[in-house]
Amino acid sequence: MRPAKTLHTTALALVLAGTAATTAQADESPEPRALPPPHSVGLFAGVGALGSPGATGGAFLAGLRLGVGKHFAASVDLGYGLLTAPPTIQDRWWLMPSAALVIPAGSVRLDLGVGAGVGTSSGYLSWSDYDARPFTPIWHYTVPAVRAHVLAAIPVARNLDLFARADVASLFAGSSSPGGAMDTTWFALWIGVESRLL
Repeated sequence: MRPAKTLHTTALALVLAGTAATTAQADESPEPRALPPPHSVGLFAGVGALGSPGATGGAFLAGLRLGVGKHFAASVDLGYGLLTAPPTIQDRWWLMPSAALVIPAGSVRLDLGVGAGVGTSSGYLSWSDYDARPFTPIWHYTVPAVRAHVLAAIPVARNLDLFARADVASLFAGSSSPGGAMDTTWFALWIGVESRLL
């Protein structure tokens, strides 16, 4: 299945997972909801809106987060996004390790993070070209990437957090980028869940 066709399926799966976990908690004795412990390991996934100058679309991501002490966290995530910039179609892949300053604020956890990893950008003349075999983009490059993010998370059940997040990212494509910032930068607004394993 093409990655683009999984966006709606991923969003539905996130909603169902959060609903199931919250329902299960309702059957247990109520407990105060608290921030995660200083040292924790969690899996997270999210869906969101993706944009570049002159292009808009959607994306999904999944990753692993490690809380180290009360005010520091490290994470790594893999994401895919698809954008339309008529008449072209663009997509993005990225693998991004990040580090974040964690700010507890009552029952809310704030993460202010930066990351550096690798990303790709590809462009296609039409949807048929995007779906074609073999892979025939009008441009494609895989280069170093950087990103900054702000995240707010609240506990909704034991070991389950709901988060909202905003990203700004850029690829170091140099002169290989035909479209400038539209092909090399993106911003994203996410909603997702994190399940703590430890």
